[in-house]
Amino acid sequence: MNKSILDRIHAQTGVPELVEILGNRLSSSDLTSLLLAVFSKKTKQITAADLLSAYQQNRFVRPAPVDAVSFMEFSLDCLKTAQANDFQPLELSPVSPLGTCSVVATAHQDKILSALRGTEVVADATNVLALESVVRRQAQGFPAAPTHFSVVHRHVRAQEVPKVPGFSAHFSILGLTSAGRDTGGFDFEKENLWRQAKFYKTYFEEKLGLSPVKIRLKSLDADGEENRLFQAVLSFLQKTEPSWQIEVIDGKQVEQEYYRRLQFKVVIPGFGGQEIEIADGGFTDWTQRLSGNRKERLLISGMGLELLYKMMGNTI
Repeated sequence: MNKSILDRIHAQTGVPELVEILGNRLSSSDLTSLLLAVFSKKTKQITAADLLSAYQQNRFVRPAPVDAVSFMEFSLDCLKTAQANDFQPLELSPVSPLGTCSVVATAHQDKILSALRGTEVVADATNVLALESVVRRQAQGFPAAPTHFSVVHRHVRAQEVPKVPGFSAHFSILGLTSAGRDTGGFDFEKENLWRQAKFYKTYFEEKLGLSPVKIRLKSLDADGEENRLFQAVLSFLQKTEPSWQIEVIDGKQVEQEYYRRLQFKVVIPGFGGQEIEIADGGFTDWTQRLSGNRKERLLISGMGLELLYKMMGNTI
């Protein structure tokens, strides 16, 4: 939140500690009750003309510029391919607990569309899949067998939208997560990054005819430490899939706090001849922190499904 705006609000209300009072001194339930009363009063001031104007101007509420039936079929085909690769499809709620992104990841809450009743509009489905993974794995006693999820979900994000064709304030993505146990030898990391990368190659090359697909691996090295995880994954992929195009990029962990030790991208040939990084993923510590279990491991990735659909010429 812009400090000058807060200063103006403090001056208008005559309550210099308003944010402190609302954020820290009120319980969540009391704050919800207060905000419900405020919004109820606000909506009584809105006319039909105001509502129509808001619908025309608010970038969060307009329909996506895609053919609904065609895009749903496109999304379903992608989910079916993920399911065939053992990623269980889920249909998530449009909202998640307040703090879903900012508590365990690096996203600032200002970039999230916060809502009432302790919720926020989903801005990253992989964070929600991490929560669901912990709930299910905890109930099962944290089994050695990994838990794989897939989802197609419409995200809403509050940051500035790039002035690039195809980008919008809300958009559909495909998200994949693989949650499991550390069984030694980086076996979880090797096998599950291979599984997710293989899904993307299968989908792009066999389903969409986009070839060749390149896997771009970036090491996230800590100063003074050998990145054994990265080397184990790279060696495994080179041995298991010798025909794959794998590009290696050196990096530092301090440059990228979202992923741990390794980031991967899926690169497809662009429709204008340029390469496009269409999917992105890596290992996170989210399930460890959520469960309090240091043996838990999580690999996430996401693909711009709606962006891909638009790039293929499917707009209205």
